[in-house]
Order: sequence, then C-alpha cells, then structure tokens
Amino acid sequence: MIDAVLFDLDETLLDRTNSLKAFLRDQFARHADHLGQVRLEEWSARFLVLDRRGHVRKSVVYPAILGEFGGRAEHAGALFADYRARCARFAQPFDGMKAVLKELRARGLALGIVTNGETEFQSRHVEALELDGLVDAVLISEREGLRKPDAALFLRAAMACRTEPSRCLFVGDNPVADILGAHAVGMRTAWFRGAAEWPSDAAPNPGASIDRLSEVLSLVRFQAAQ
Repeated sequence: MIDAVLFDLDETLLDRTNSLKAFLRDQFARHADHLGQVRLEEWSARFLVLDRRGHVRKSVVYPAILGEFGGRAEHAGALFADYRARCARFAQPFDGMKAVLKELRARGLALGIVTNGETEFQSRHVEALELDGLVDAVLISEREGLRKPDAALFLRAAMACRTEPSRCLFVGDNPVADILGAHAVGMRTAWFRGAAEWPSDAAPNPGASIDRLSEVLSLVRFQAAQ
C-alpha cells in the first residue's frame, strides 16, 4: 500500500530544460552586446551542454561560455546574478502536473518534494509553479543539510509525510540520486526518463519507468481517507 508520493523537482515536476531555454532567450536579448560573436541558437545549445542538466554550477558555466564565444569575461558575474534572480520567472511545469497532484491528494495520499539545490533558488521555482499549495512537505538539500542520494534525506521526507519509507513512491529523473537513493531506503520508485539514459555502470532500474506524470496515477494503490 502506498500512502505518500514524493517527487524530485527539476526535470520531474519542473520542465527544467524548456524553462531554461525560455530564460536564456530573455537573457540573451538583454545582454547580447556582452556575449561575443554568437547567435541565440548557438548560445542556448552550448549553455545546455555545459550545464549538464543542472549538474555544473552556473558560476562555472558563464565564464566558460563567454570564453568560447569571445564575450566579456568580466560580465560573467552579472550574468550569474541575473540567472539567480530571474530564472524562476520562466518556470514551466510538465504537462498535467497540477492535475496529477490534485488527483493524488483527492485519493488521500500525502505529497512531498525532495530536491537538491540552494534553498532560495529552488524555493522560487516551487512558488512559481504554485507547488507550495499542492504538497505537504518540501525538502531542499541546502536547508536540510543533506543531499540526495543520502539515505537520511529520504527518511526525513517519509517522516515529514507521516509514513514509512516502504509506503512511499519516489518519482525522479536522476537514476542514481533519485531512484537508487530512494530504493536503498525501501521506497518504491518510478524513473521519469525524459531525455536521460540509465547509466551503464549503475545498478539496474529497480522500479517502474514512466514518460508522463499522468502515469504515476496508475502506479499507486490507495486507500480512501477515512
């Protein structure tokens, strides 16, 4: 029996790639004079490569991309500050996000978000997607002092939802940090594949694989709230 569903944020509830592309279009238009000899399409595509799905700090990405295209190196700090301040304004959910969360809550399930990242930055995205009113708990790694796949963070999330790990379903896009991390503490898992591939050097996927958030609804068996 599942009585709580926990979600990663980036590339699970938040369509991070398309949100980032929208932000980059806006940023490019406002800062084009400082970026060197480059077109928007080249800038955006190269940024996504250097960003590695959010695994590389933007304080590293901006100097690198400016260097590649002959932009003003001294402008990296301004671009990074702009990213931190404005990126969440372009936050886009995956299709059906709100409907899925509302249906899960209607079924009596507790809901939580467990995400790595900086508290202020991730909180802005949670607010932009209006998730704070749709879930019962939001655990952000900086605030918690723990990062996925640390078992303690998953256990804390289960506790925040007032249940046991074995009664939780964890949905995420990162094979190691999300899926194997949650599985290690006894949670059931659903890998939101997206454009990612399962690493050949990692343990096999221990749970379900989904391509749309709506598929979560068919994965949970529930007991109506008394």
